[in-house]
Amino acid sequence: MAEHGTMSAMTTSATAQLERALEAVYRAFARPAPDVIKGCPCCISTRGVDVLLTTPLRELTGQQLWRYVSGAFLTVGGGDDFQYLLPRILDVSISDPGNANDPEIVIGKLPLANWRAWSAPKQRALEEFLDGWFERALARDAAEADEGWIGTEAESVLCGAARAGLPLRGWLIRLNEPFAAPVLADLKERFPGDLSPFWENAPGGFAELSTILTQGRA
Repeated sequence: MAEHGTMSAMTTSATAQLERALEAVYRAFARPAPDVIKGCPCCISTRGVDVLLTTPLRELTGQQLWRYVSGAFLTVGGGDDFQYLLPRILDVSISDPGNANDPEIVIGKLPLANWRAWSAPKQRALEEFLDGWFERALARDAAEADEGWIGTEAESVLCGAARAGLPLRGWLIRLNEPFAAPVLADLKERFPGDLSPFWENAPGGFAELSTILTQGRA
């Protein structure tokens, strides 16, 4: 019972941290809606982008954003609209994951947006948000082990971060914490063939993950 209470407290604390980080992202990326979202002429009509510009940002739903996120920087959208929509995309990812794109896809869009060329405050806000996202995901996945199953959100966030070119060492060290033991054991059991297929797009990150899963160190 005490252990369950500890995990619940960790999840609550991580959720509060994540919510603060999300508000910082909203502040860092605050800007007026762009006049238009451009895209491939044969694809733009199927992406439902008009509603993204006429609906208040915080009222956009996961379903409204889904097609845009899927095609962002491939068949639709550019830097201005992506930065405008990014806070809400991240918001939906953590508040309504059933109607959001996978974390690997969402976070994996950052390199396409050339996010390392953004201002330092924007990069810092994103890094703190991603750190908070991983902490909450890890706490929730570990807590679910008490109920007989283990989620994979922490792995998804790790994989997305790897696709974005972020070093994983600090997060992988967290996997060695006693509370995260069920998550680490599950990753080892699923390694390598049953992990997220998106690791194929992040060989450097996969090598970092492989080290901790096979050698026990980050």
